[in-house]
Amino acid sequence: MKRRLEIVGTADGVTIYDDFAHHPTAVAETLNGLRAAHPDARIWAVFEPRSASSCRRVFQADFARAFSAADEVLVAPVFRSKLPEAERLSVPQLVRDVNSSGGSARDADSIDDIIGAIVKEHRAGDLVVIMSNGGFGGIHQKMLNALGATATR
Repeated sequence: MKRRLEIVGTADGVTIYDDFAHHPTAVAETLNGLRAAHPDARIWAVFEPRSASSCRRVFQADFARAFSAADEVLVAPVFRSKLPEAERLSVPQLVRDVNSSGGSARDADSIDDIIGAIVKEHRAGDLVVIMSNGGFGGIHQKMLNALGATATR
């Protein structure tokens, strides 16, 4: 099924997936399924809070729990930045919550920051799941290019 753990390509031993997950339940199920299929792989969860629901604070705690199956979590800025702060998902709080529960998360200021971190820190066998309900600025192909390959889709 398109955009549900769809393999975009492999480069330098890293497999890049595209997934439409943008709700905490979908994020958790996607990551749990990938973990079950690849128990020994390092999983990177790259998340863009873009949809109307994922940009809202109402899911703050749920998102923190949803990333538990990932080894590394990179969170992009909230796409709908015009939401009032009291209603908007707090990326810094999400990162703190994931880290305080034993995970490894960080925020990223841009797509280039996300790509740079993965290019610098990747190792063969890593799985990168890019989760957004939008195009995420073409990050999939940019990541593959930076890792030195062309897409398989």
